[in-house]
Amino acid sequence: MKKIAFCAVAALLLGVWSADAQIISGSSYSSSTEYTSKAKNTRYQGELNFGYGLGGKIKDSDGDKDDAKFSRVFIETVHGMRINEYAFAGLGVGFQYAYDDKNLVSAEEDSGVGFIPLFVDLKGYYPVTDDFAPYVSVDLGYGLPVIGSDGRYDTLKGGFYASYGIGMNYKKLNFGLGWQHQGFKYEYEGETGEGYAVNSFYVKVGFKF
Repeated sequence: MKKIAFCAVAALLLGVWSADAQIISGSSYSSSTEYTSKAKNTRYQGELNFGYGLGGKIKDSDGDKDDAKFSRVFIETVHGMRINEYAFAGLGVGFQYAYDDKNLVSAEEDSGVGFIPLFVDLKGYYPVTDDFAPYVSVDLGYGLPVIGSDGRYDTLKGGFYASYGIGMNYKKLNFGLGWQHQGFKYEYEGETGEGYAVNSFYVKVGFKF
């Protein structure tokens, strides 16, 4: 009788130990799978966009505004990390060329202004499906002047660059629109002249990879 009772208790303890081992193993596997899944959500993401900015308004250092007529084409590329399905952070660089037919910042009869914006790009996504995700975006940086100095008297100086917009990703396509700001100044014979800022509406299309 004692042998039967001992065997029964031993079998019971063995069953409990086996069940606990399976639970612990299953929990460990579940945690590992969840961590791996989250890790896979963090990945590289890049963009190549082509856009057009309307002339907008130009604002001088006194606060006066006028029609800028700084319509411009631009190209930009952004590279960074898709932190999860809702957030992205990266760095961007681009080139934009504006034809200055109002002659506000240069004595030349026909003049153009070219900038290379360097910026931090932040996006917040709201995925609707695996293929479609609207987003809001903010770019903050500095515009480096590359075209606009005559090499003798006038020297173009860059300034603060910003872009605020909304857009959407559909599969590999990207579409965006919003508001863009570029500040700049001219130096006249070594003396810093009046500061300007161009604020304008833009649209862009491109590819996400």
